[in-house]
Amino acid sequence: MDTLKICVIAPEFLPVLGGVGSYLIELVRHLPKEIEVHVVTPMREGIGQNKARTADYDFSEYFGPNVHPHYVCKATDTFMFNGYFQFACLKYVPKLVKEENIDIVHFGHHMSGLLLEFRGLNAPSITTVHTTIQGQLEGTRTSGMRLSELGFSEKAVYLTYPFLRAAEAIYFARARYYITVSEWMKRELLRRHLKMKNPHVSVIHNSVDTQKFSPRLEGQSVKDNLVLFTGRIIAGKGVGHLVEAMPYVLKEYPDAFFAFIGAGDFAPYRKRLKNLGVTEENFQFLGYLKHSDDLVKYYRSCSVYAAPTTLSENFPIRILEAMACGAPSVASNVCAIPEAINDGVNGILVSPGSVRELTDAICSLLGDSNLRKRIGERARETILRKFDCTANTLRTVELYRRIIETYSTG
Repeated sequence: MDTLKICVIAPEFLPVLGGVGSYLIELVRHLPKEIEVHVVTPMREGIGQNKARTADYDFSEYFGPNVHPHYVCKATDTFMFNGYFQFACLKYVPKLVKEENIDIVHFGHHMSGLLLEFRGLNAPSITTVHTTIQGQLEGTRTSGMRLSELGFSEKAVYLTYPFLRAAEAIYFARARYYITVSEWMKRELLRRHLKMKNPHVSVIHNSVDTQKFSPRLEGQSVKDNLVLFTGRIIAGKGVGHLVEAMPYVLKEYPDAFFAFIGAGDFAPYRKRLKNLGVTEENFQFLGYLKHSDDLVKYYRSCSVYAAPTTLSENFPIRILEAMACGAPSVASNVCAIPEAINDGVNGILVSPGSVRELTDAICSLLGDSNLRKRIGERARETILRKFDCTANTLRTVELYRRIIETYSTG
């Protein structure tokens, strides 16, 4: 088969609010140009204080003429839109598959295909599993944040967990093809969720564009003692633990500055920082950055990148982005993060939830420029060797072809 027609079901796309969106954007961008790609996604409108909208983006700047967007509903929040999107896909996708003669449907998240279980697609499909409902709840519960302090999507998962977990179990009960973005996630699926014999699970790691996410050039400036966090500002990402560590870091390095980049509700964290006596001279919540070039500048200029995940986050792309830019990273020793970070070699791993270990790791990097340089260089080498987006996208295409061939031969 020389050419392919792919339908990608993308609950997140442009703007990129989280790891699912990052994964799908880079996958679609790096697919060979002879492949015709139809992306089914919501039209996102501004959300609260984070005015991130799909209309702000020129699709042609990101993708070639082989990529065709299909906006099937609107999204104005970070949770309820999933239901609208499900119903829209139920009506729209089977017709699209038939009219465009789609060869394979790729669900970018396992919960985006629930209602389509009740409709035949007349095409094979594959599903990427990034995390599970159970894992999300575990991460939220261990964050130390009160329910009132959680982000909207975290509250919603917490309150609707029994229903979501049951729906997830129904989805996992059916034999299908899966991609997991880490070896750890594959083990979790096989241990907890997939009960059929010989499930089809392929591991293709999360990866990054190593040309776009690259180290600073010689002579480019670095902001002294900048500690950077990127990602959605929610409890499960460990934002609260980094906030708790800040006074201890500032005691050792009073000129340290903490930058938080990502969409979310900043108010609970501002309140905590005020109670801890940390002034805005030492931190800033920058919100969502619409252009990835701006994000790259922060990765390149930071002294330390911090990703203090609480308990369950699988394999965060944001850590890979930082490593690709040569940023020395401190991350929690959980889930699949050790598949990228070798403690003390190309990053530093700390126990999840340990403010003391997080503080010590950040301070050790702030106090040793040679250590930062050595870890940053090895981090970049790791990404080039194992997590380059071009190479891993080609592996995905090979998997598509094998599935299509199996489907066509019965």
